[in-house]
Amino acid sequence: MTSIIDEPGVEIVKVRAMRERDIDAIVRIDAVASGRPRPRYFELMIAREVRPTALQMSLVAESEGRVIGFVIASLYYGEFGMTEPTASMEAIGVDPSSRRRHVAHALLVQLRRNVAAIGATTIRTEVQWSDFDLLAFLQSEGFAPAPRLCLERKVDSGE
Repeated sequence: MTSIIDEPGVEIVKVRAMRERDIDAIVRIDAVASGRPRPRYFELMIAREVRPTALQMSLVAESEGRVIGFVIASLYYGEFGMTEPTASMEAIGVDPSSRRRHVAHALLVQLRRNVAAIGATTIRTEVQWSDFDLLAFLQSEGFAPAPRLCLERKVDSGE
């Protein structure tokens, strides 16, 4: 699967299925945003998403043969009491030199196409409450607060 996203007012971006060899570019792009490299996290995520038996949901964007963005997503069937298949977007990133060029938009256009093609109707993700830039971008892409609450509890090592 390779798509060329060409919408009015949007630069042409090539979007394709993620491959294991994309790991270095993905770690580099994420390290800029997160402030630290997380190679093991992405090795595990990519290995899970690109194995031959997995339904391919994770994508990269390329320009001139170089990875400039990525989205890692998975398909779930009924987790947390949901009865319909849903996609979970676990990570998204764009190379700083390619930001404001609609790369993330192109990735999400193709992700929505893939999700719709398999019959899922929802993409879910989590965002840091204080990440206003990402929240604004996701809102511009049609994301809104879900009617569910994400709960967490700190675990003491002595319990």
